[in-house]
Amino acid sequence: MKSKLLLFILMLTCLLSIMGCSRVSDRPIVESGSGGTSKHTILEPPILTIKVGEETINPALGTYSWRIDNEDGTETVIESDSLAPPEMMNDNNSLQVTIDTNVELNFEIQPDRYSVRIWDGDNVVSASDKVVLSSKGKVIYEVLAHWEQGTASYVFSLEIE
Repeated sequence: MKSKLLLFILMLTCLLSIMGCSRVSDRPIVESGSGGTSKHTILEPPILTIKVGEETINPALGTYSWRIDNEDGTETVIESDSLAPPEMMNDNNSLQVTIDTNVELNFEIQPDRYSVRIWDGDNVVSASDKVVLSSKGKVIYEVLAHWEQGTASYVFSLEIE
């Protein structure tokens, strides 16, 4: 009987321990560290959400390169390729906005730096540190963000009236 109770307590402890380490967003994260320090390693590029006026949109994750420290002297590098931003947004229904609409980029983890590119056809026509709403019609944006672990591209489009 005591062994069954001990086994039940051990299983319950493991379950509670696993639940305590989970995150609401279910993003793959590894906690590690020694000597009382804790380090979080994100296993893929952070999520970007974009607040456009009162609406929130989720851009498409494009090409990225991500490095994961295996803590044994080796690294795992993930290289993911995608279509060019204009091709990714071909069949996308763009959110309609006006030139004075407020647009905010909200990263799950703030990057070290980023730029917002505007695409026209197969070419980047401008780059800035914010979303610029300057021309009318469908505009394709690419946010290119850089963290210590790597670089990720996010793509979305807006229909500017």
